[in-house]
Amino acid sequence: MRIRIGLFAMAVVLLTSCQNDPVHDAIAAQLRQYPESRVQDIYKNFCQDNLGPGHLIPNPEAARTYLMSELQEYREDLDKGLYEMPAERFVPLGDKASFVRVDLSVVLDSLVDAETLLSAFVRSANDGFVLSEEEWKAKWATVAAVIRRDFSDIPDAARDLAAIDSLIAQGELILHHSSVFEATYHPHYRIVARQIAEEELF
Repeated sequence: MRIRIGLFAMAVVLLTSCQNDPVHDAIAAQLRQYPESRVQDIYKNFCQDNLGPGHLIPNPEAARTYLMSELQEYREDLDKGLYEMPAERFVPLGDKASFVRVDLSVVLDSLVDAETLLSAFVRSANDGFVLSEEEWKAKWATVAAVIRRDFSDIPDAARDLAAIDSLIAQGELILHHSSVFEATYHPHYRIVARQIAEEELF
């Protein structure tokens, strides 16, 4: 009886700690929205929330050319019926939602002008506040600990966590989506600071 009571109390403590853990909640939200996510995709989610688009954009014209090319590819794939537009066009990132993913379908549907999105993206990349490399490493260590504790059933979680640790040790902080995520969800988006998105895009 005492053992049962003890186990029940432990379960309550664990449940409460999870419910009060924004990192846990953010990972759970991603897995609900994108069930085929791998650890690499969770890494990318939190990385984008903390580091923004991940690189400066010194040449907006090159960014414009790439955006227009991707929009054309996206439109052609949709016309061919290869996949459908996502239900969510603006996806908050990480546990802070400092940045959001803006699906390019908002341009195809004329909800947002391409130049407006480009401007928001470039300013988010060049002017946004981001963590230092050491701060990001510490943040990821926290996220990784939650994955090990609560989400170890993600396919290949242990292997991918070890691989990411190795890449970070080599200074590689910016990762692509997993091949499974790419094949399942066909992501086409730009990262925009939440404040800019709220004021100019929503």
